[in-house]
Amino acid sequence: MRTVIQAIGAFPALVDFVMEILSRLVNKQIWRLPKLWVGFLKCAYQTKPHSFHVLLQLPAAQLENAFNKNPALRVPLVAHASQPNIRSSLPRSTLVVLGLVQDAQPANSAPQIPPLTDVGSSGQIATETQASESAVLS
Repeated sequence: MRTVIQAIGAFPALVDFVMEILSRLVNKQIWRLPKLWVGFLKCAYQTKPHSFHVLLQLPAAQLENAFNKNPALRVPLVAHASQPNIRSSLPRSTLVVLGLVQDAQPANSAPQIPPLTDVGSSGQIATETQASESAVLS
């Protein structure tokens, strides 16, 4: 990655070629190799805005990790992703990481408990689910 970063600095015309390399690295899950991942993020930062489409190919967890390691990427990437033609092509999980939509179910919310419907003959409380199951069985 060091060589790629130096090559971009010396020959900016290589940026399209380098974006193809970065895209292939995303397909090969570069985030699994910590040293290369750091170099990947440095290269993506150096080549912004050209690298935005590559960063948006990352799974949501890796995009969040990229923002944690390089917070300066967030604002320009969110601005880029806010464009209607780009936003419409992104998965919801990516939009959540970018802060463009709210998460429908927060991870730390308490599970919903079904409402109580009636008390069975044994004196136990039945839930709606249990009531509908017993109706189907009888």
